Amino acid sequence: MNRAVRILAEWNCRVAECDGFTPREARKNDEVATLRKKLEDKTRECTELHHRLDAAATAIAALHHDNVLLRQELNGRGQLVTLQVHR
Repeated sequence: MNRAVRILAEWNCRVAECDGFTPREARKNDEVATLRKKLEDKTRECTELHHRLDAAATAIAALHHDNVLLRQELNGRGQLVTLQVHR
């Protein structure tokens, strides 16, 4: 092969075209890059959903606290009486 300058030049050209990787390696590298991108997107989405879940839990806790205080206030006033509706 060292004596076949034309074949060696073609070999070097083909190796340079695929960045030094065989076509199979290049496909696998492309697949890995695609999977890494998908993983990055899913991780970002998961983080966003986690933040939204934390915000919802905080709002629910605040509403629960308000509800407890309102119930305590109602219990402190005495017994509730239902008013009859006149038609």
